[in-house]
Amino acid sequence: MDQGMGMEGIGVFFGLFSILYIGIALFITVLTIVFIFKAMSFMKHKTENDRRLLQALERMDQTQKLDNTDY
Repeated sequence: MDQGMGMEGIGVFFGLFSILYIGIALFITVLTIVFIFKAMSFMKHKTENDRRLLQALERMDQTQKLDNTDY
């Protein structure tokens, strides 16, 4: 009978740790998802800034061609 009680104690002990492990796994999963969305947002803004930079360079190139300056 005493051994049965000891085994129940071990089960409760591992049960509490499993709750902790599941909580940590969920926390890491949520952080990963948030990081992925932050990275996608960063890339969207970076792409927009790159597009603006290319447009500015094209305008500079057009004005240089119109000035007809050959070096």
